[in-house]
Amino acid sequence: MKKMPLLLLSGAALALAACQPGGVPGLGSSSSHENHSEAPGSSSEESESESDLTYDDEGNPVFENVELDFWSISIGSDGLIQQGIVDKFNEEYAGKIHVNRAERRHDEFSSAIVNTVINDPDEAPDIVQGHGERLRELQSQGIYLPLEEAIELSRIDFSREDFYANILDDLYLQDEGGNEHLYGFPLDVHSNVIIARKDIIEKNGFEVPTNFEEFIAVCQGLADLAYEGEYQYRPTAQTNPDLEWLTAPSGTALFPWFMSIEALDDALSYAITGPVQNGTKMVDERGLPAWNTQETIDYFEQLRTYMYPTDGKRPIIKTSASYDFISDFYKGNYIFCSTGPWNLQGYKTIFDSAIGLGDGGFDEGVAIIPLSNLFAMDETSPTASTIVGTSHAFSMTRTVESDVTKAACMVFADYMSRQYVDWIKGGHLPMRKAAMEDEALLSDSFYLEVGQYLGKQENFTLGGITEYYSEVYGLEMNQGLNEVWHQTFNTQTQGKSIADIVDEQYRNSISIIASYQ
Repeated sequence: MKKMPLLLLSGAALALAACQPGGVPGLGSSSSHENHSEAPGSSSEESESESDLTYDDEGNPVFENVELDFWSISIGSDGLIQQGIVDKFNEEYAGKIHVNRAERRHDEFSSAIVNTVINDPDEAPDIVQGHGERLRELQSQGIYLPLEEAIELSRIDFSREDFYANILDDLYLQDEGGNEHLYGFPLDVHSNVIIARKDIIEKNGFEVPTNFEEFIAVCQGLADLAYEGEYQYRPTAQTNPDLEWLTAPSGTALFPWFMSIEALDDALSYAITGPVQNGTKMVDERGLPAWNTQETIDYFEQLRTYMYPTDGKRPIIKTSASYDFISDFYKGNYIFCSTGPWNLQGYKTIFDSAIGLGDGGFDEGVAIIPLSNLFAMDETSPTASTIVGTSHAFSMTRTVESDVTKAACMVFADYMSRQYVDWIKGGHLPMRKAAMEDEALLSDSFYLEVGQYLGKQENFTLGGITEYYSEVYGLEMNQGLNEVWHQTFNTQTQGKSIADIVDEQYRNSISIIASYQ
């Protein structure tokens, strides 16, 4: 089994549990995972050894050639940016602290860190950068240390009020004694965005949409123009050196809205943010799935009609198992595509180059649309602006015993959280409130051209923190809410109602959670 047992439930307990929406038997009170052994170095364990950390005359901790092993899930373009920041840290702290950075794929990180800390602790990293929304799931295995002691040892300036509470609060977890502790030092929050061919939208007489109604209207309007032989488009200079405007022939089938049904970030956008913006709550107070609502059903039914219309309108959605959309985006075959913001630096470079859109480049040709209000059928609802995102946070493994190492970990985490001018180029919004008042960030060219369009931090949520994250969302499984999204568009499941699909996948999630014994 992928993970250690998380829940002990008998058949009788299931039978006596209250029913969830949709009539599915629910689960009893969530256990506190009493089956895992207490983490070495936890707050309940008294240290019998004298601290190895000393302070200078000004009260600052003294570091001498401290080596920190650091695992990061930032790979690719944002990984390169992060490595540059780590290199700068190592230069500034030369002879004091040196960080050895190693990358781990996000879909392998969870199992790798749990297995290493528990089964091969000598090879475990001191500090990791993981996803904040997965923190409770991982800490159910007892692999991390609370950070308060290390923060105090490090003498860094840390205040809960300095960070956005809607994300930071989810990084505080209860230990086995019911005491709340910080287990993740906040770095950023982010989500996919929609990139749109602004030049094509405006050339055809529309405006870049800001809400669901406008979004659908633009897609349907462009599809109609293409079929009527009036759609005007402009491929990039890569295939259209003169950047001339072309007109599609009559009868052209245009699908303006592209979705990759295998991209986890697209799933986070469409399968999760969409229902939440329409009023669905992802988990209940026990951390169990709660997305089997009428709002979820209505949302996916609406999406289905845009790929399989029954009212005579033209289909506007194209789905693919591939994430390779950029070539068709360049050509004008797709108008709206979801992408990770860490890709925007690369796309901007291409659109600003000789194979892009000439002098206007990225600014003229592309609009960046944050997800707020984009899928809410009622944009006046209190949840319409919500973006279900993901965050990066630093956690310290339970293998760290030295006070010097603990303090060094927090010095490093604090340093990284303050490099937001560089880090936003990876597409990540800073968690420090002061960043949004810092002229160095607000006047930065990348922030002005890209960063300010990534969304507002206060609109983000991690969706619902739960130790059953994988089972609730199903992002790395063929089940759960992710599978509802898949089956909404799958040609083989068009005979099934959305209500039946939601009910079936909800039951699957509950069954998997209940199987942990």
